[in-house]
Amino acid sequence: MRTAVDPTGDYRFLSAPDFLNADIGDLRKTPRWRPGMPNSVSPGWRSSLATVMRTWVDEAPDDVLVAGDTVNGHWGRDDSKTGLFGPVNNDAQRRDAIRRAARPYYRQWVERFSSRGLPVHVAVGDHELGDNPWNGKPTADFKRRSLDLFKREFARYALRPNRYTMRPPGPAHNTAYAKYLHDNLLLVTVDVFKRTGTNVIPELDSQQLAWLNRLLGRAKSKVDWIVVQGHTPVAQPVRKDSTSGLTYRGGTSSAFWQTMARHGVDVYLNGEVHDITVLRRNGITQISHGGRLADQSGRGVGNQSFLVADLEGDQMTMRMRRFRPRTTSGARKLWQTIVPQRPVYSTTIAPDPACVGTLALSDDNRLLQSSGLLRPR
Repeated sequence: MRTAVDPTGDYRFLSAPDFLNADIGDLRKTPRWRPGMPNSVSPGWRSSLATVMRTWVDEAPDDVLVAGDTVNGHWGRDDSKTGLFGPVNNDAQRRDAIRRAARPYYRQWVERFSSRGLPVHVAVGDHELGDNPWNGKPTADFKRRSLDLFKREFARYALRPNRYTMRPPGPAHNTAYAKYLHDNLLLVTVDVFKRTGTNVIPELDSQQLAWLNRLLGRAKSKVDWIVVQGHTPVAQPVRKDSTSGLTYRGGTSSAFWQTMARHGVDVYLNGEVHDITVLRRNGITQISHGGRLADQSGRGVGNQSFLVADLEGDQMTMRMRRFRPRTTSGARKLWQTIVPQRPVYSTTIAPDPACVGTLALSDDNRLLQSSGLLRPR
């Protein structure tokens, strides 16, 4: 794929967190769908997704990274009482509904990449886990109690963990992994969601943290570049747009960040905040980006950014591009299992998204160049 665009380049990856952050899929072939029932796709969304995927194919990445929020994930609910995923009157029925929703939404999400020959490596986000909060009211408590189920369904259909031989023991065994994407680059994907007795907090569990420490200790003697992706930002402050603003517990003082710093991690990629910020702390370049293609906010629909990174010799050069809507229709909403957070029924994404920033790093961790929204704060 890579040689179609730049035969001199060593390696290219594309990063697009929070894609799609909505349940977009054709439900007509699911067992309970009947004529007259709602659907989670429209002609406008089909066109918009085709524009996005065509743009990414044209970039010819060797790999695509997605740091969480592939779906809306408010499953186990049926606010409009459609019965599409079965009854939701008790916890057992709600868990069955989660399983029935995960299958079509994740499968169609993966198909968008596989049908175009784009290898995709995904992290778990809060929306894969039913969305925060996870305590304080019965629906939130149910999501916390069902955390393992949410993670299993995500891993089963979207992550397909058996593709990865390097995985931690413990709770994150199926949701965290590492892979050498290039002979000089290691990708580590972490699960930043840990269940406690009363909540789910953005923090690595102890077994995953110990695995990360061992893994990174061995990796720097093998490669010059280590990229870690996780859903939430760690360093602060970051720009935010239409988000609950989850952030990693303890920030740059956390054992997670200090482990990455001690072992020379070069780049940490995260989503969650739906805006673009670059911070350099303790030798790590944190890049927060992504967006909500389905969001209807004061700035419109289509705030989906993506990063294209080229590894060439001893340098990594990056470009940030951002989609914007051409037209939107906000009066009608696309069906989701919940009434709030439903995206607009139809949106048209303008092709040729603008470049909004550039950045270049050396393999000895020097900032060589930056511009626009990729200029570190």
